Amino acid sequence: METTVTPVTDPNQLREALAQRLIDSGHLRSQAAIEAFRTTDRHAFLPGVDLESAYQEDAVPIKHDEHGEVLSCISAPSVVATQLEQLGAQPGHKVLEVGAATGYNAALLGKIVSPGGQVWTLDVDQDLVDGASKNLAQAGIDNATAVAADGAAGLPEHAPYDRIQFTVGAGDVPLKILNQLAPGGRLVLPMRIRGSISRSFAFERDGDTWKTVSCEMATFVPLRKGVCDDVYTLVPMAGEGNVRLETFSEQDIDREALRTVLDEQRTKLYTGVKFRAGSAWEWLYLYLACVLPNGLSRLPGRRPGFTPHFGWGSMAALDGGSLAYLTIREGEDAKGRYWEVGVIGHGESGGVLAERVVDEIRAWDADGGNDAPEPGFRMAVADSRDRLTAGDQRFVVDKPYSRLVVDWARKG
Repeated sequence: METTVTPVTDPNQLREALAQRLIDSGHLRSQAAIEAFRTTDRHAFLPGVDLESAYQEDAVPIKHDEHGEVLSCISAPSVVATQLEQLGAQPGHKVLEVGAATGYNAALLGKIVSPGGQVWTLDVDQDLVDGASKNLAQAGIDNATAVAADGAAGLPEHAPYDRIQFTVGAGDVPLKILNQLAPGGRLVLPMRIRGSISRSFAFERDGDTWKTVSCEMATFVPLRKGVCDDVYTLVPMAGEGNVRLETFSEQDIDREALRTVLDEQRTKLYTGVKFRAGSAWEWLYLYLACVLPNGLSRLPGRRPGFTPHFGWGSMAALDGGSLAYLTIREGEDAKGRYWEVGVIGHGESGGVLAERVVDEIRAWDADGGNDAPEPGFRMAVADSRDRLTAGDQRFVVDKPYSRLVVDWARKG
């Protein structure tokens, strides 16, 4: 007997169901954000997208470049909710958002800061600004304004802001933004650590430096066309399939050699480190991004002989024209089912690189792995950078404009 699933066509039901899912998952906690989700039609900010799809847990691309890469999208609802909770905007606040997209996030913010608050949302493309303005007007949001501007330069004419939120990724801290934040204000910024590994930081001033009051795993479309654009180069792998490698300007690598690296000699090693159902990968990714010179890069796609650790693809360490990506093999022991982490190296230095990644994964596991306390983060810019120094329990990541310190306690 076939089961017929009847599509839900009532936006009120879909809106309420979305809000409830985010409450149940812990992504939505504050009453103001919950009410904003419950009263804002997501589908109204996604013209051309069918009703049910508009409320699913997926990002929705809204603009592509000539190669088909996403230039702008509306983030998955859980990501939107996470950042709003990080931001902690209050009624009466002035908020600057960087990354207008369709205007949906600005609409939510407009409701959260009412009464008396105001939102300005920026984008570099006039067509996106026009679309966001139209969507906001049709939704009756009269305290959110879309403006064509470089988000990294901010909007100084309306500063200072109580909250500044980036819904686009950055490779570094845009310095001009910091001067536009009010005393006691908060900046939410998705920033790359090294390579593809990024986190959404909620920064507040701590004297001459900055502390994080929240830090969540997140990946966003990068800043572009501005003073702090995050330039990355997608390297398509030669041969069968659609595997491609994300690379960034700070990585010291041979992109041309990497195009054919998956066709070169292979070294497969296993670590003895076991992940079980529900194990988080984010802390291993962050650890490897801190200890490996080029961090980790996303390696999505499929091709014969490519055995990544996830269905979407894998994460890879890079060295010159060689790479080493993560893989897994399944097994069962007295504790139940597990997935052992492995590393597959390709290229002239692929074997050596694979051995290094294996050693680092074992070191992470020996220091507690996923059972260790979560790390803390501090940040400084300009002359204050020297006040954040390295010690036995921390990593230092230096960028052109900022220094990020990852305080990660070691076992023993």
